[in-house]
Amino acid sequence: MKSLKFVILAGGRGVRMKSDLPKPLKKLKGKTMLKRVVGAAADFFSERVPDSIQDNIIVVESDDRVKKAAEELGCITARQENPLGTADALIKALPFAEDADDIIVACADVPLIKGQTFKELYRIHKADKNYITLIVSKVDDPKGYGRVIIKGGEVAEIVEEKEASHKEQQIDIINGGIYCIKAKGLKEYLQKIKRSPVKGEFYLTDLVKITAGDGRRNGIIKTGEREIKGINRPEQLKAAEEFI
Repeated sequence: MKSLKFVILAGGRGVRMKSDLPKPLKKLKGKTMLKRVVGAAADFFSERVPDSIQDNIIVVESDDRVKKAAEELGCITARQENPLGTADALIKALPFAEDADDIIVACADVPLIKGQTFKELYRIHKADKNYITLIVSKVDDPKGYGRVIIKGGEVAEIVEEKEASHKEQQIDIINGGIYCIKAKGLKEYLQKIKRSPVKGEFYLTDLVKITAGDGRRNGIIKTGEREIKGINRPEQLKAAEEFI
């Protein structure tokens, strides 16, 4: 297997969780959300490179408590001092992934993701020779999620709900926020992302439109909504416990 790195975005401050504890350190059935996502990433490597968590999983954080927890799990950490969005967070991780051929990007607040799903994501990514492969789900109620726009069998764009037109809001294919991305040329593409006029952040989702516009092939794999459901509020945390 060629070099693969995981980047786990764990800079969430958890304002909507109504707690001083950083969101990645909130627990589900005794394990922090961060530990669950790192565990799923470790499952990916378990059949390929033994004892390979160290140097292969990078956690991007913005709090010393998250940094300490990530390092105790054997991960490398990268600091995002200011909350400038997911694209900025990934840029912070790139110096630690210079030898990677591909990077899987996941979020610490999506704790129900499975190692097997990561494996399928990577398999399809390599088999289809995609530049970006993202995990999506087809749902009855897409409210709250970014919408995935597919043209000619390829992913053309992801539109955040706050910036989606009325027509785009009717799309029922949602973005799970988990991607496998070719590392070659990634930094240059990320630097082309502009600040969102709504929140002033740099969205990683914009990478899809930029690369598609450059002739790159982007694809998807599908999974159930439950597995990619993000945890932002106490009631969502409680609901997720029922599925563990």
